[in-house]
Amino acid sequence: MQEKENQFNGLNLQIPVKITLTALEKVLQEKLVGYQIQKEEAKGQQYGEILAIHLSNGKPGFDVCIRQQVLMKTVLFKNKTISFNFQLKFDFDEEQQEIIIKNYQVEGEQKAWLTNRLLKTMMTLLMKKKLSGNSKLFLTPKISEFLQQINQKLENIIEVKKGVQLFGAINDFKIQNLYFKEDAVVVLVKLEGNLAAEVSEIELPN
Repeated sequence: MQEKENQFNGLNLQIPVKITLTALEKVLQEKLVGYQIQKEEAKGQQYGEILAIHLSNGKPGFDVCIRQQVLMKTVLFKNKTISFNFQLKFDFDEEQQEIIIKNYQVEGEQKAWLTNRLLKTMMTLLMKKKLSGNSKLFLTPKISEFLQQINQKLENIIEVKKGVQLFGAINDFKIQNLYFKEDAVVVLVKLEGNLAAEVSEIELPN
């Protein structure tokens, strides 16, 4: 059959992308398990080591709950393993393309005042060093990196299925909204660009 080519200029798509908490959990496990929580100085006091991470739905008023197991390394709690919940509430700024930690709450399994104060101190240090620094996560650098990777693949032509190839360029990749729903986070993505599809083989159903 004669080869056909279709050109689509001014592509504009809005796509909801669902990311499960299980997928996010794996990312956090890779990023945080084994991490040593300590003061900011090079030889600062060590508070503990993160042993395990688990994500679940947040309680009312919060988006997500990060449950952690930490091996304590302070004088009072040395070599004691404790578990606690880190409740997080997020907001999203479309113009700045940033995720904002709007509110958070630390819930220890132990009710002692000293233990809870220590947990809050540890979580403050963890947020500064690993989660965002100033309670904000700027997405623009990651989006630019992702866009570059997509366009590199499109330059080499992507075969989306047998006999159907896609090439061109994505000019803009923007997150319009982000929200948590049930056991996932939903990201509404807007894509703009110029793409071409080349069909070299057509399979008809029997």
